[in-house]
Amino acid sequence: MNDTDSERPRRAADDVDGGLDRGTPDTGNTGQGRASRAWAPADDSGTTDAASVAPEVSTPIPPPAPALPEPAQPPAVGRRFSAEDLPEGWQSAAPRRSAVSVSSPFSPVDLPSPASDGEASEVLVSSAAKDPDPGSGGQPPVGSSPAASASEPADRRRMLTWLLGGIAAAVIVGLIVWLAVQRPSGTATPAPSEAATPGQSASATPPPSLEDAQLIAAAELAKLRKGVSWTQEGPSASPGAPRQPECVELSGTGGSSPDSELNHLFTASKGGGSLLQVVQAWPDANAATTAFAALVSQAGSCKGSLLIATDRITGFADAATALAVQTAEGDSHTLVFARTGRFLSVVDGGARAGAEGFATDALVTASVASMARQCGPASGTCPSKPASVGTTPPDTDPAGWLALVDLPQVIATSGKWDATDPQQPKLLGSECENVDLNELRGAADAAQRTYVLTNNAKTPSEFGIDEVIYSFAKASGASAMVKQLSANFGTCADRTRTASVKADQVKTPASDGRDLTAISYLVTQRISDSNTTTYRVGIAAVDKRLIYVLATPSNNFDFSDDAWKGIVGRATQRATQFP
Repeated sequence: MNDTDSERPRRAADDVDGGLDRGTPDTGNTGQGRASRAWAPADDSGTTDAASVAPEVSTPIPPPAPALPEPAQPPAVGRRFSAEDLPEGWQSAAPRRSAVSVSSPFSPVDLPSPASDGEASEVLVSSAAKDPDPGSGGQPPVGSSPAASASEPADRRRMLTWLLGGIAAAVIVGLIVWLAVQRPSGTATPAPSEAATPGQSASATPPPSLEDAQLIAAAELAKLRKGVSWTQEGPSASPGAPRQPECVELSGTGGSSPDSELNHLFTASKGGGSLLQVVQAWPDANAATTAFAALVSQAGSCKGSLLIATDRITGFADAATALAVQTAEGDSHTLVFARTGRFLSVVDGGARAGAEGFATDALVTASVASMARQCGPASGTCPSKPASVGTTPPDTDPAGWLALVDLPQVIATSGKWDATDPQQPKLLGSECENVDLNELRGAADAAQRTYVLTNNAKTPSEFGIDEVIYSFAKASGASAMVKQLSANFGTCADRTRTASVKADQVKTPASDGRDLTAISYLVTQRISDSNTTTYRVGIAAVDKRLIYVLATPSNNFDFSDDAWKGIVGRATQRATQFP
């Protein structure tokens, strides 16, 4: 504020000379004029009285809303007291928020150029005419035509129609989506008139079929046996009786039938050997897995045969197991079961009695090329670096006990093994145990099973095998009793003066790859200067169980040492299969 200004603030200063023209630039400022912010009423005559147009300069204050006239009739029910009954169908115009009012400052676009008071008033009057006062109850602006006012309800009805149409469309779309979600199946099924694509249905593209070229060829057997050539035989002479590997029945395996089955049979140029491969294509990998387990279980309980060894094969297929068996006639068969994807292959290498049997590794090597041709169409694992390792035999019933397939013949092709049900122990032993085998100290439970050889006229009446399983509260109890029995057998000759004892350690593989250890004893008791009695004993500790095996042979009817060690080792393996 300078010295020439009044004590009042500049915005409230009066023109002492009464001649301040707000449309004329103020020479005391920057020289650029500012439009008057004073409000002036519109005059239809187009002329303005200078005395009435130029009120006292002051801070612009919006004028009070005009007082509405009293209604000519009493208020209608449900309406505000000051409201008037309006013609039917009348709609008020929507206020425009961008309109200029007398209480709003000018926007930069509407800012007038310096002019006279009359021109400024005309601008303000024109602005007021464009947008009526919001408090005027929505009356049409002054000077507006009736046609313009009549078009506004039509525009609102048109907008309302589009809005309702959009809402209806949204509801219909939502209903369609809801119905699609509520369908019972999440997989769309093509309509009967449409051609299903591979992406629409898994069954649209059938899986690759089994082909003859995927089986073993004669040229791939060249290294199976040195100096031996192989010839492929023609189709089976009896179509209704397909070729079967030893110890298994392929028909109905796993409770169902494969989609297809092919086989190749080869015979050796010398030695009487043979090789049979049967490959089955199952609907899927799960069905093939079930069939694989069923076939291995069948071979593991091969009736009338001796199960010599079991191998687990790695790096060859999804699953592979080999079993070596000897028939009652003395023939040997090595069976290789392999599953890759939905294909199941069985290879049976057979050798006549007295001839050397086929090794597992040799048959696997001869089958690698065939398995490589099967794995792709079967969607299975292909061979990489095959290897075999010994393992426990397939489970039998009752689990944990020696099975008939575990017991060899004393005389080849003669006799048949039978067994009793487990019962309370009742045996004397070899007289070297120096403990009560019927009430073994520390054992919480015990059971005995007896095996007898029938259908052999040369079998002595006292010949047989007894197996006793003792259960302890802790594994340490079973191990401690094995140590005590081993010590008693070691001092038996000195203690009795009539016995001679020979001991051998027996090791067999467990299913987890570790070695199971047992001890085999050959005990000879002299009962007179010319007579002796022979006993064969085996003992082992497996977890909380102690296994005791006793055989009572004679001088002319006895197992070989290796055959007895095989029985003791197999009893140890079976004990790991107790549930």
